[in-house]
Amino acid sequence: MAPVSVATRHVMQANKSKNTKPELIVRRMLREAGLPGYRLHWKKCPGRPDVCYPGRKVAIFVNGCFWHRCPHCNLPTPKSNVSFWEQKFARNQERDARNYRELVLAGWTVLVVWECALKKQRLEPTMARLVREIELSELGLLPHGRLVEVGYLSAWQHRVAWRRFR
Repeated sequence: MAPVSVATRHVMQANKSKNTKPELIVRRMLREAGLPGYRLHWKKCPGRPDVCYPGRKVAIFVNGCFWHRCPHCNLPTPKSNVSFWEQKFARNQERDARNYRELVLAGWTVLVVWECALKKQRLEPTMARLVREIELSELGLLPHGRLVEVGYLSAWQHRVAWRRFR
């Protein structure tokens, strides 16, 4: 791995891993929707999800678009020390995939919310879907052990929605 300058190291250490603005938004909206009682960064759960409902077996990861390489934002790689950043992002994505896989195999519903899906114009539909997924998981109406990206329509859902509004 390429060496990192002291300045870069300090900047990276200053980035928060817990209680980020997107995470606080999700937690506030969950409380407003009547879904309190979650655990934060629960150590007994693989990957320490940002929000976790152990009784419902629901894990919520609120991913920052830059650090986790959002597939919707198409963010550029930093121009300096490119090999370091590519390795860093690859490790982050591998760790995320491993954590999601462990949870899904253990029968958990894993909900991934991207930071960009929490912007003003997308916040309401994203949170409505997140709340619906949690409630459906609790009722047992959906299969256990699944991964859901919340805030973006699947290709099938996009086609159906597009036809409806044409």
